[in-house]
Amino acid sequence: MPQPEPPTREFAIRVSSIDELFWQLDARPVADRTLSGEVRWALLDEWERVRLGAPSHLTIYAPAADRADTDEDAVRAAIHRSLRSASGPLRRIDPLSRQEKVAARIGVAFLVVAVVVSTLLDRVSEDVLIEGLSQGILVVGWVAIWGPAQRFIVEVAPHLFNRRRFAEFAGIDVRFVWG
Repeated sequence: MPQPEPPTREFAIRVSSIDELFWQLDARPVADRTLSGEVRWALLDEWERVRLGAPSHLTIYAPAADRADTDEDAVRAAIHRSLRSASGPLRRIDPLSRQEKVAARIGVAFLVVAVVVSTLLDRVSEDVLIEGLSQGILVVGWVAIWGPAQRFIVEVAPHLFNRRRFAEFAGIDVRFVWG
């Protein structure tokens, strides 16, 4: 028996301001801005809910007060560019900041040094105090790498599984409802 077609549900989000779609401190022209991570994940979750209904467009519900100051074509271009970028490697849509790169390099270097020092201490003495110090140094080394490891586990790995979903709706028509 053939499966009935799923009902078409509305693919939509509501924002309190058009600026809410984009990274808060992004001062570039609207067409060049990137969707905020929060908005990207909200769109992905909403797409998961409605995708079997094959919606033809994304509706952005926005306040009427923003209408006069909003270049709808520029917002559409920014949304499409951001979603196309989200369907590729994470570094295209959410690259590491300089501070994150420096912290990752320092963390890796510190972990290597901690492993070397801990191993040397273990070889020098079997004294319980020295072994405790050795393990403490190793723990501090692992803590130094925690931030980059967390980004990999929480952001990079899940992004690999979500890229295809972003690609499914990256070119969808975007409509605005002002009110």
